[in-house]
Amino acid sequence: MAEGTTQTLAAYLSQLPPIVRLRLLAFVHLIEDPAAMEAALDITPSGSMRLTLNTAVTPCPANRH
Repeated sequence: MAEGTTQTLAAYLSQLPPIVRLRLLAFVHLIEDPAAMEAALDITPSGSMRLTLNTAVTPCPANRH
């Protein structure tokens, strides 16, 4: 069952635009190693939210947008 779930998830992720994959990867890194990431959550009076993730690690050129 886990193998099927992994394959389904991989197929889904491959269809996402590169910027979305990069954002998901940054969020996963935040969960895995919170000390390596700096997070800021901004909430506007209208209720919209923006999560900004920063790290000192420079991404490889293929992952820049």
